Amino acid sequence: MISWGKIREKLRGAIAADSDERSLAAGFAVGVFFSFTPLVTLHMGLALIVAVLLRLNKVTTMAGVWVNNPYTMPFVFYGCFRLGERILGMRVSPPSFESYSLQTVLKAAVPYAAPLFLGTTIVGIAAAGLGYIVVYRIAVKVKSARRKGMK
Repeated sequence: MISWGKIREKLRGAIAADSDERSLAAGFAVGVFFSFTPLVTLHMGLALIVAVLLRLNKVTTMAGVWVNNPYTMPFVFYGCFRLGERILGMRVSPPSFESYSLQTVLKAAVPYAAPLFLGTTIVGIAAAGLGYIVVYRIAVKVKSARRKGMK
């Protein structure tokens, strides 16, 4: 069994090995963007693929993925859906079901897809930009404080 000490050591090593401020911040931003997509089961995998391809910090990417978590998702997705509706100038009425089968549920979900994807994309880009700025500034301050401490 892996101890918490070993996990902590691995995380510190991963951050130290990839300590470029831009890599840390961009990794976090990628994770945040994917956390807002409605592709719930794919958040971590997609974010990690992008982080590997762009050589971003994988630890901060995974941290960013958890910005929007199962506790906040219903509220975020509802707000993003409403934003998408407003931008598209449409109003989707609540679904009604004659029967509850996978086919009827998927058919009822179709009108919700465009507003949800549009809203989550816009909010995801905005949140990723904000996350990049915050993490970049923190990383710069921490790195400069470390340099001052070494002198």
